[in-house]
Amino acid sequence: MTVPEFPEFREVDISLKPAVQDLQRRFPLEASEYTFTNIFAFRLGYEFQLSRLRDNLIIKRNKEPVSFFSPVGNSHIRETMKELFGYLRNISDDACIERVPESFVKEFLAHDPDFIVQEDRDNFDYVYTVQELIELKGRKFHDKKNRVNRFRADYQYEYLPLNPGRIDECIEFEHYWCEVRDCGKYPGLEKERCAILEMLNNFGSLDMQGGIIKTGGKIAALTLGEKMLSDTFVIHVEKAHAHIPGLYQVINQEFLIHEAGDCRYVNREQDLGEEGLRNAKMSYNPSGFVRKYRVREKK
Repeated sequence: MTVPEFPEFREVDISLKPAVQDLQRRFPLEASEYTFTNIFAFRLGYEFQLSRLRDNLIIKRNKEPVSFFSPVGNSHIRETMKELFGYLRNISDDACIERVPESFVKEFLAHDPDFIVQEDRDNFDYVYTVQELIELKGRKFHDKKNRVNRFRADYQYEYLPLNPGRIDECIEFEHYWCEVRDCGKYPGLEKERCAILEMLNNFGSLDMQGGIIKTGGKIAALTLGEKMLSDTFVIHVEKAHAHIPGLYQVINQEFLIHEAGDCRYVNREQDLGEEGLRNAKMSYNPSGFVRKYRVREKK
């Protein structure tokens, strides 16, 4: 199956993976939203649809308020952006192209007077040095290191790579985690839960690695990620029992050791403006951010 020509769109399904990934490999964008895994897993939550315009991949967020992500490609970008805004003006009072990474802004929009570019801090991806998160050396990681040491002193555990035979256990763990957190009461957690189940149920068809930690024979932590750029690994999912001190730090460390050793950086995605999540991500001492922007057409 192929991606239709704009303004025709089609729903995202696994058969589109080769076509989408071909464009992603030729025109890589550093923001986590642009992996096929994220587009596929959140396709229901955000009602993602795909199209092609002048050989650029167009990602439409069909859930209100309707918007587009940055075009993936480099073919006549200015004209492409103008056409996307023309489409949006017919259906929205606030036409917006969102999650536009900094590299795209610098290459195509930096000096264009027809567009207004606004920073979107809540959607910045947090980027860390893999080796630092594995080693946890120095004063800035003192608290993390202590938590890891405490967990290893108090618990017998095993780290296992995820394989198809462990998927059912992981789904059971995700249901339990959501039951404890009352995911159904929080739209963001419910949307995330649906995406995680999509990743697990389609694990064999997506280019992901996964890892679990077991204590007492049961899963206590789960993480999922994939190589995103030649030097960058992205973490899509990280869940652990919050009542076990150090477990989050250990699953993060073990997963990077086993699955991301050939990468220099790890992208741990955004905080969505949630204060607690922002504090947690900042506490790992990011080496930088993938800055993202909202783009509007100047009236």
